[in-house]
Amino acid sequence: PFLRFPGYLGPSLYCASVCYQTIASPLMLLVAFSMEGGSGMPQAELWAILGVATVVLLVGASLMGCYMVPEYRKTFYQHKSLKTLIKWTWEERKVCTLGDGMDASRADVFDFAAWVWPPNDQVRTWLEGWERWEREQPAWFTEKWKARLRHPSVPPEALPPALKRKFDTANAEKQRHLRATDSSSFRRLPALPMSDFDAGGRGAGASAKVVPK
Repeated sequence: PFLRFPGYLGPSLYCASVCYQTIASPLMLLVAFSMEGGSGMPQAELWAILGVATVVLLVGASLMGCYMVPEYRKTFYQHKSLKTLIKWTWEERKVCTLGDGMDASRADVFDFAAWVWPPNDQVRTWLEGWERWEREQPAWFTEKWKARLRHPSVPPEALPPALKRKFDTANAEKQRHLRATDSSSFRRLPALPMSDFDAGGRGAGASAKVVPK
């Protein structure tokens, strides 16, 4: 699954794979038919299936290109590694699934693992707008998004000192609440009535004696 995301290795590998499969499929079918004369193989049906699949692939790719917004069509295939993609997303992109504007685009970067984020100083400088976002409450500023920055994998150097203290205080308060909840949920076992004990303090069952036969 790690290599299925085109951004990790760029689009070249995946484009080459699609082209290879399209070209190699009829060649592999020819080789299969040539082995032992292809006896017992429904050649006509197999060629028909391959032909239909190839036509569907080409028509689908053509329709996809036709229905793209013309000014964004050139962005469909670009040689961008993941590092280049993150850099472009952080510095240039202004429209994304979280909304419009540079802040929304940068917030979308934190959906990736922390090790691919921009340099710590850039992230720290941008996160200094935290108090402003708390006042304005943009659509992307959700509890789920905030939780990403409290993940243990986030480097402390990427957080402004004030925000780090706020997170530390919130985590400490959460730990105190959990400890208080655990303490209040503890219940002592009810004491047995004294009638269940003999004068020596032992249970009635423990004071019973076995009479030998």
